[in-house]
Amino acid sequence: MTVVIEGIVLGLIFGKLRSGTFRNLGRFSLRLPLILIIGFLGYLVTTIMAFFGNDFVVENLLYLNIVFFLLLFIVLFFNLHYRSVWLILFGTLSNFTAVVLNDGRMPLDPGALQQAGMVSMETSLQAGTLHNYINIEAVEGFSANLGKFLATPEFYPFSQVLSPGDIFIALGIFFLIQRAMTKATSRFRSVTFDHQRERFR
Repeated sequence: MTVVIEGIVLGLIFGKLRSGTFRNLGRFSLRLPLILIIGFLGYLVTTIMAFFGNDFVVENLLYLNIVFFLLLFIVLFFNLHYRSVWLILFGTLSNFTAVVLNDGRMPLDPGALQQAGMVSMETSLQAGTLHNYINIEAVEGFSANLGKFLATPEFYPFSQVLSPGDIFIALGIFFLIQRAMTKATSRFRSVTFDHQRERFR
């Protein structure tokens, strides 16, 4: 979830640097926003409840994840006219595949957690108390390559371990926000008259 927030924040920053405006975000049209909100919040609540060991969520983690992922897929398919959404779709599909093939849990590399300085999370993973995740060392097949094994570099302010899908999702959101801030600028730009040069600009 943090990659979504970071993608948004970085998109806003770079969008502003590219002379975009926050006002243009209000002109940006995304289809099926209500379904997006339901899917996103549902996945977020499921993740939190699984983290705290809710019995119902833990036992039905696979089915709950499938439902909320499908809601997200519906929204993405209806917004594929935005090129950056293809990146988000690819990343979401990658994470979805990793989760479905591992009974609702995302493969996570303990070595990458150690590299990122997330020692307590590594300990919980090894102890099997991270219900959202499965030790990547116990994963067979190609789904291990879709899990979280990419530790952020030391200079990055937030220590994380990312999956390839996370990176595609963050990039897609980053480009989408920039497009929303800058694309409408030229379309709705006001026209003023330059009295010195006697022409419109």
